[in-house]
Amino acid sequence: MKQILVAFALAIILAGCQSQQTAPVQHTDDVDNKPPQQAADEENAEPFEVDTTSYQNGKLTIHYPQLVNMQNEELEQRINNRIKEDAILFLNQYQDGDAPLKMDYEVILPESDTFSVQYTGNYNGGMYPTHLLFTTNIDFKKGEKIRLPDLFVIDEPFIETLKKAKYIDWENPPDPNKEKQDAIIEYLNTFNNQDLIKAFHKADHPDPNENPYGIFSYFLNHTVVISIQVPHALGDHAEFEVNTRDWVRK
Repeated sequence: MKQILVAFALAIILAGCQSQQTAPVQHTDDVDNKPPQQAADEENAEPFEVDTTSYQNGKLTIHYPQLVNMQNEELEQRINNRIKEDAILFLNQYQDGDAPLKMDYEVILPESDTFSVQYTGNYNGGMYPTHLLFTTNIDFKKGEKIRLPDLFVIDEPFIETLKKAKYIDWENPPDPNKEKQDAIIEYLNTFNNQDLIKAFHKADHPDPNENPYGIFSYFLNHTVVISIQVPHALGDHAEFEVNTRDWVRK
């Protein structure tokens, strides 16, 4: 079924298994009550639809979104290439294993000119199943990929703010496990801040050789969710939600 999305209105999460979804521009009845630049940006935003495309390499499969029906075909192609490149690059790191892997996606559309694609899947190629998560963030006005270090100053205050941020327990979001949260912070504290600063400068790259700590981000309204790889006993990855005002923008 085709879902109607409203760009720049609400943070909407779209299930990647749907065949096609639509994201038209918000109605602008209240333009007069908005700052001129914001109103102009919203009026100039392009509606788009989302199709699901799949890439398969042996037992590995990843479903990823592709934008369609944009008026600016060059921009559409640029965005789609960015999404496709990340999806294939992440999946192919598992091509030498014998275990199957299927990655699905969600599109996260906040009140901004960006959107995030969050991928998740389970891989059974090791001693135990591993839950995987990675993301791609796109500026859909420029058609460029956005990485965390492009937007924020990565320094010691950045790291300390992260450690104090709201913890999101992906295994039980309504009731986060406090003991697990404490153990995750204790785990992060085994790294000195300088190592974490270097790690966050490599965030949001799908290649583990470039992003060995497995750090990814996605954007909500006025907040950023940070995902960082942790040991299997702690959930495989841990998420923290930070208000963008708590970090210094570049």
